[in-house]
Amino acid sequence: MRILYSFVMLFVVAFASLGDNLPEFQSCLYQCDCHAIPQSIIWSCLANCNYFCQQLITDQLESSNVPMVQFYGKWPFKRVLGVQEFFAMVFSLGNLYVNYKNLRIIYRQFRRNESEYKTMYVQYLVLLIVTCIGWSFSAIFHFKDTKMSETLDYFGAFAIILCNLNVIVVRVFQLFRHKKNLILWHIALVVLYLYHVIRLERNWDYSYNTLINIIVGVSAMILWCFHSWRVYRVYNQKRIIYNNSIQLLPYETKLLQKLSYIGMSLSNLIPLIPIFNNVILLLGISLELNDFPPIGRLVDAHALWHLVTIFPSIIWFDWNVWDIEMLKITNSSESKV
Repeated sequence: MRILYSFVMLFVVAFASLGDNLPEFQSCLYQCDCHAIPQSIIWSCLANCNYFCQQLITDQLESSNVPMVQFYGKWPFKRVLGVQEFFAMVFSLGNLYVNYKNLRIIYRQFRRNESEYKTMYVQYLVLLIVTCIGWSFSAIFHFKDTKMSETLDYFGAFAIILCNLNVIVVRVFQLFRHKKNLILWHIALVVLYLYHVIRLERNWDYSYNTLINIIVGVSAMILWCFHSWRVYRVYNQKRIIYNNSIQLLPYETKLLQKLSYIGMSLSNLIPLIPIFNNVILLLGISLELNDFPPIGRLVDAHALWHLVTIFPSIIWFDWNVWDIEMLKITNSSESKV
């Protein structure tokens, strides 16, 4: 163990993943007997040996007060009920559940609306359908990490980010009122997504994937904050009209009920909800940027990121419905002038 300790302490700072290069780990893999370790119908013999050796080496490092190391670029998680990353999977399913509930809300509004507002609700529906698919892929990936599940997880995540950008661009620039421009915009997004998929299939580049996700994601965040602030200004300019609107009342009441759980049940804060949500997401992203070894080998920064993303979705689409209803009132009042 003294040799192992010296080896790890020498290189732990220099390499992001050195566990799989440790002689002790390679020796463990070579000597591993599938029949001598716990069996699993989910995992192959090789995968079971890999897991057993990772846990064994991590136990040895821990007993010598040596920092935990990664294996093949990933932390050595403890399996729970055969699940590779149990809490990340549970939190992914939490996101799936919340967004499925949102899908039902938006679908009801889609059926109630006509014309351009119906077109706007189509954008929300597509986002939520893609989001549910993406979180399903995420849950599968954290259940069992394979090349296929990782690919689906990455492609699903980018699809969600791209659809989120689509929603806010269509809303801010009111493309739902201009069919030709909307079609051109959608074609551009499809081309970008296909380019992204083809490029990664030809050369799986993690740096490129991270960069394009950041560019698209931050662009959407900026537009959401801009739109939120613009709605806030309009709301305050015509506060009397909106506060006395029976049309807006049920949607505003629902938002205030949810805000009351965090002690922020003030109607003048409603327009700023997207800004608050994006601040929460930025805090979540900071977890990803400051990765740390999983607590108890169960919960790491990525799992906590999945936990954080649940909360904005609880109120975000209620706000989008409120936003569309407010837009109707604004358009109606302007047409009467």
